[in-house]
Amino acid sequence: CHLPASPGCHTLTCVTWRPRGSWQERLRQLFVGGGPQLLAPEASTGSERFRLRSEAAGSVHLQLGLLLRHFSRYGVQC
Repeated sequence: CHLPASPGCHTLTCVTWRPRGSWQERLRQLFVGGGPQLLAPEASTGSERFRLRSEAAGSVHLQLGLLLRHFSRYGVQC
C-alpha cells in the first residue's frame, strides 16, 4: 500500500496475501497451523510474479502520523 506524501494523521487499509500452496500444504495448515512460505521472497516482485499462486489473507488497518520536517519541534530525536 502506498504511504501518503502529506504530513498529518492518515488511516490506511493494506490488503495482504499469502502463498496458496498445494492441497497437502493446505491440509497440513488446517491441522498443524503455519502455512507455506516463499523459498525465494524476491520472486514476489518483478517478472517472476506470474508463477506465484496466492490467495487473499485479509487486510491490515493502520493509523499513521507523518512528520516530514521540524522533527525536534515535535520531540523526535534522530
